Amino acid sequence: MASEPGLRIEQRPLSDGARSRFPALRDAPGTVFFDNAAGAQVPEEVLDAIREHLLRRNVQRGGRYDRSQAVEAMLGEARERVASFLNAESPQEISFGLNSTSLIRMIAECTRPKLRAGDEVVVTELDHEANIGPWLRLEASGVKARFWKIRSPGARLETRDLEELLRSGRVRLVAMPLASNATGGVVDVAAASRLARKAGATTFVDAVHFAPHGRIDVQELGADFLAFSGYKIFGPHMGFLWGRLDALRELKPAREFFIPADPPYAFEAGTQTYEGIAGMLGAMRYLASLDAEGSLPRAMDRIRSDERGLSEALLTALADVRGLTILGESDPGRAEARVPTVSFAISGFDPARIVEHLASRGIQARDGHLYAPRLLEASGIDPKTGLARVSLCHYNTREEIEKLREALHALSSRNT
Repeated sequence: MASEPGLRIEQRPLSDGARSRFPALRDAPGTVFFDNAAGAQVPEEVLDAIREHLLRRNVQRGGRYDRSQAVEAMLGEARERVASFLNAESPQEISFGLNSTSLIRMIAECTRPKLRAGDEVVVTELDHEANIGPWLRLEASGVKARFWKIRSPGARLETRDLEELLRSGRVRLVAMPLASNATGGVVDVAAASRLARKAGATTFVDAVHFAPHGRIDVQELGADFLAFSGYKIFGPHMGFLWGRLDALRELKPAREFFIPADPPYAFEAGTQTYEGIAGMLGAMRYLASLDAEGSLPRAMDRIRSDERGLSEALLTALADVRGLTILGESDPGRAEARVPTVSFAISGFDPARIVEHLASRGIQARDGHLYAPRLLEASGIDPKTGLARVSLCHYNTREEIEKLREALHALSSRNT
């Protein structure tokens, strides 16, 4: 599932062996890549899988010859791997798409005919705009959108606030993130899903930001739909949709007449980006290799445990910088409540200037509203200015965090 407070696996940092398997990291020594929330790097397995597909089976599926049948087999294996990654009941619950944004839009539009004027959908102030905008557009059909608001300090969501929203008896869907791409905070989706189900509402989970950071068990989360993106979990640019089979069958997505009406095909284009799916299969193989016995769930548990140490080190380092404030949980002792993504400001410095300064020292980070302008507004931050953000994953190191600390110290000292 998303968070396991007692989980701690003592072993060598994953970065010790992982970095050499990522050409973009291996071939750029001295460069610190702290922009993983915008898209992670890819391991050799992904490049090999894409190359093999384009060289050996760059054909359309559905044919009676061997290369076409090999495409079908690859698609089936990829679906099974993603199902295992999520602990889905069946590969039939996994659909491939262009990206998470387009998949969320599709489910929102498929949901529209099921709603009536006066029905309500709940969205959160914590979310990426991709999991807010599509649901707000349902208001054109007379549906009312209500915000599950954050609480301070910590810019967190409290389930008691969702419970209050559900008391109206009119909520039909709750859309929420598994983790914030701005604060790094992890949401108790399992508790929220239980409340929603009890109130007769379905749930849609944006797992894009959490997906590279730990195990996702859709059975334990108890949601109805979930989406995430390949390029965030060390693969190509593509998206994945999971849905409970009965929930998927209730929807009628727009499709061509020759596409089967049953999941997963009803939610997919007739021709897939086959090389992207092959690459994603390579990413799944890489992740499984992080466990001695090739278990994807255990590999993701290891990542979660390893990154907790990174979060602690990162928060400790940032606390040492004069004038720096963090959006969200800043206590290193509560690293289990987040992933190693931190957005921050430094008094007297524009976020763009902070990130430019880091870039001059070989540290690649990001600034702006982070596609969460509503969160920033709710936190009293001007989205036009935004924040600086550093986002780490398992191939990052404590030595890189120390370089960040030194760079930020050098910048903040200019105010003295």
